[in-house]
Amino acid sequence: MKGNDYNITYPEVCLLLKKSKRTVSRYIKKGLLNSEKIGNQYLFNRNEVEKLNKTKRTKRTDKTKPERDIISFLKEQIKVKDEQIKEYQERSRETNIMFNRLQNQLLLTGDKKEVKQDKEDRQDKKEKGLNGFFKRLFK
Repeated sequence: MKGNDYNITYPEVCLLLKKSKRTVSRYIKKGLLNSEKIGNQYLFNRNEVEKLNKTKRTKRTDKTKPERDIISFLKEQIKVKDEQIKEYQERSRETNIMFNRLQNQLLLTGDKKEVKQDKEDRQDKKEKGLNGFFKRLFK
């Protein structure tokens, strides 16, 4: 009786499941599909094959739904991160501009201080001359 229920050949199972021979052999090894070897042929139960085909399809769609949700979530996160990166780059550019301005101001004020010191040095030299002599004399 058991032999009568097994009436689908191996290639027919591959066509029904739309899977390769290797995948069908994996299903057999995992115990998802039962077969009976008659002579040189493996025969399968049509009801069992159709049942496996339905369960495999539903499991796959159930699996892909959360994956799609995750993918859409990750795409949104990438968009947010891209915006944050753009804002960071703009702030970094503004900071560089500010640092350059401060550096230029420091260089300008640094030059002015040196100029002032040079003028003071010149005044000290002048005071050491004849005018400086008279100024010290009449103090």
